[in-house]
Amino acid sequence: MSGIDLRLPAFDPQQIGPTGFQPGRTPCRPPAGRQDEADKLALKVANLEDELRKLRIINDVLMDRVERELDPHVDTAFSRLYQAIALETSVSKRTEALTGLTRRLMREIRERRAVEAALQAASAAAEQANLGKTAFLAAASHDLNQPLNAARLFLGALAENLPPGHERDLTGRIDSALDAMDHMLTSLMDISKLDAGVLQPDIADFALLPMQRALFHEFEPQAARLGLELRLVPSGAVLRTDRHLLERILRNLIGNAIRYTREGRILFGCRRQQDGLRIDVVDTGIGIPQDKWQRIFQEFHQLGGNPRSADKGVGLGLAIVERIARLLDCPVEIDSRVGSGSRFSVRVPYGVAPTEVVCAGIGPAGGGSPDFGTCMVVVIDNDPQVLDGMQSLLHSWNCSVVGALSAEAALACSPRCPDIIIADYHLDAGTYGTDAIAALHTRFGRPVPSLIITSDKSAHLRGQLRAGGHAVLTKPVAPARLRALMSHLLA
Repeated sequence: MSGIDLRLPAFDPQQIGPTGFQPGRTPCRPPAGRQDEADKLALKVANLEDELRKLRIINDVLMDRVERELDPHVDTAFSRLYQAIALETSVSKRTEALTGLTRRLMREIRERRAVEAALQAASAAAEQANLGKTAFLAAASHDLNQPLNAARLFLGALAENLPPGHERDLTGRIDSALDAMDHMLTSLMDISKLDAGVLQPDIADFALLPMQRALFHEFEPQAARLGLELRLVPSGAVLRTDRHLLERILRNLIGNAIRYTREGRILFGCRRQQDGLRIDVVDTGIGIPQDKWQRIFQEFHQLGGNPRSADKGVGLGLAIVERIARLLDCPVEIDSRVGSGSRFSVRVPYGVAPTEVVCAGIGPAGGGSPDFGTCMVVVIDNDPQVLDGMQSLLHSWNCSVVGALSAEAALACSPRCPDIIIADYHLDAGTYGTDAIAALHTRFGRPVPSLIITSDKSAHLRGQLRAGGHAVLTKPVAPARLRALMSHLLA
């Protein structure tokens, strides 16, 4: 065993033959053709390794450049491209968000338009209902005024034939109740017209003094009867506003002052100021707490402690004042202390020169009541009850009366030219009292003093009638005012 050599022979690549490794075989060189192929292969491998090395260098350079180009803090073309791409992406996302928002807004706009259309339809329906309410109140006021007017006329005729005493006192109380009903109907009608916006002011220049005197003559007897002194401070100012609506404001303010004054006086005067004339109604009444200065202008709001509950009204007077003042753009001011009295003021712009002639008011005729014994009056009214009441009242004044339900009847039964014509404005078959008066003027060949009685209290109609030469009274007719106006017309 020791003589055996166990060492493996050295490996020689040349010993690899076509069939594998053959130890002990003598290597042999490949043929010349194969040697060329091996050389080519080795050269190709060397070229590939050289190309690989170059590619690795290029790759390293490119990676380094890409890393530098991607650095946002370095201004390079690639970074600008990257930022542009990022900006475009951001803009695209924001555009998509804005598109969604726009779609949502368009949907909301469509919904709001639908809501607005519904609101407009509801508003139109409400306005139509409001106008319908106004028309209904106007018709109701006219229908209610007819029997109320007849009652006032019959009551006036009854009072003329009663001696002083308990019965005459009762007629006075009935007359006060009818006055309250008339005031309530008028106030409701005024509120309805003001809220519906159908009352349009007739702006003109006019002198204030005739209005002051008329209001003084109207309220002075009432104040004296209650033991109050009503003082007038006359003014020669010329104002520019709606005369009749301003008169409504002042009438309500003076009436309220009398109603809420237990004792003392009411002053009705003016103060000239730079921005207009301040017309004051000052009283020594119960006063108003400052926290209620705004609330008293609300509908149906009344102060407590009214000393004359029988004349407390319905709480619409100051609400009407506030609405008319707003319509005329004539601010109303208040200053009051509890227990010391109140001052209500309305500021009215100055005018240039009067554009209409205003009667100084109709009060009792001087030198006592006129003698109606020789007076012939033609009365035209399509309501038999009102016609009967007017005839009864005029007969109680010893007038000679011809009553007719139409212009044709008046023409047929008038024996001679009357001294006064009294006609209702709205007659049957679409005719008017002015037409009947014109027909009588034509019949007798001369104008006759005429008086139109109407339920329409609009300033526009009153202006038209007065411009046509007619005196005007609104229903229900107060016998005292009718008598005073007849005295004025005959004088």
